Formats: sequence, C-alpha cells, structure tokens
Amino acid sequence: MARRAAAIATDVGKAIDTAAVDIVTRKGGRTNFATASDHAAEEEILRRLRELDGSVPILAEESARDELRRADRLWVVDPIDGTLNFAHGVPFYCVAIGYVEKGRVRAAAIHAPRLRETFIASEGAGATLNRLPLSVSTVSKARDAFAVTNLSRGAAGRPDSRFTQLNRACARLRVTGSAALEIAYVAAGRFDLFVHEQLSPWDIAASGLIAREAGAAVVSLATGDDAAWDEPRVMVGNAALVQDVVTSMDLIRAT
Repeated sequence: MARRAAAIATDVGKAIDTAAVDIVTRKGGRTNFATASDHAAEEEILRRLRELDGSVPILAEESARDELRRADRLWVVDPIDGTLNFAHGVPFYCVAIGYVEKGRVRAAAIHAPRLRETFIASEGAGATLNRLPLSVSTVSKARDAFAVTNLSRGAAGRPDSRFTQLNRACARLRVTGSAALEIAYVAAGRFDLFVHEQLSPWDIAASGLIAREAGAAVVSLATGDDAAWDEPRVMVGNAALVQDVVTSMDLIRAT
C-alpha cells in the first residue's frame, strides 16, 4: 500500500500544472481555496486508487464526506497540501496519501514535486525519504528547539496563544504553510517540533505515520495522549522534547 501510494503521489505530483492556479472553489477565509490544479490532481488520484480497489472509500479534501472517517478501510488524500504556496510559486507544497485500516494509518506517502522529495512509511517498517531511512532529531529541550507551527488570525497578538508561547519558549519558530510537509520535516530531523491547532484529516493521516515511523510522538493538544489518525490539534516531536514542552508550557488544553 505504501509503495502504491508513493507511485501515485509521485506521478500525480510531477503532472501538476503549475500554471493552473485560477481559484475554482473557496472554502471560507481569504486564503482557504482550491485551484484548478487541486481539482485535477484529486480527480487523477481518485481514478488511480479506484483502479487498485474500487471497494475502498476515499476521503479527499476537495470532495470530502465526513462520514467516511468511520469506514473500516479508507484512503485519505490531499491533492495539494499548501495550495496558497503553490498558487504563489512557493515550492513548499506536496501530495499526501494515507491508507487507514480499523482506525490506524497503515501506509503513507508524501511527495513534494518541486523539491523532488518522496517520504514513505508503512506501519512497523520505518520511514524513508528518497529511500534513505528517516529519524527525528535528538533535541530534548524546548529552549533549543527549531519549531514550526500555524499562525491563525490574531494569534501573534494574543499573549495566551500557543503561537506566542512557542515563539517565546523555543529557539526559533517558523510557519511554512504546508502542514503535511512540515510534519514530514520533523520526521527528517529538519524541524524539532511541530504544533498545529487546525488540521484536517488529510493533513495528518499520511504525515502522522511518517513521523511515528521515524521515532516521533504524535500527541493530542486536547488530551496529551497519543493522537488519533484524524486529530485536528497535535504536537509532533521526539518523546523527550514533547514531554519537556508538556511540562514547561501550557499547550495541552481540553476542548
């Protein structure tokens, strides 16, 4: 499943029309939209997944049906994660495909076409980037962490926001605009810590498995427990760093 997901993500990623950036649908907010390329990529991914096995439902960003989350078997697809980046010619975007079975992600692939990087993982078999093994960083203290997060509107101006707390506590903080790719970068040790409050299932499904298979803890910001495959609020990093963040910062909050 991981190899199949990787082949599809890579082929579709390479074929994405970088000029087809006209906005086709808006999903709320000035920067939440889908381009013609998002829709074309999703249609091709769905076609190829259905050729593999038409009995497996597909939860895809541009045609999502929420009830599919409860299916025993499920593909979870983001045709272009980081659409705003893509539409402006910024290379930090990717195609993400995850395979879920009985509530657990079993296989995953993320392909960043402009960067020519393919992340692959299958449950219990580790994670790779361009066929080389991945491992999270060994940074264990928040004060030393190179962290990446999302910046919701107004968060920078609120002293109690997670963004403000991370910016104050960590060595450096970045916002790159593609959650799936950011989590994959934690898996690769490029970032030490990822924190996000507004994930969709297609942001976290594939990337979460890649991070776990590279040695990361994926923790719910609502409970502090291991996050479900479709958890919208997560923290990702090596276990020691996550524990240090939990004990030193007020990031875990019940919702």
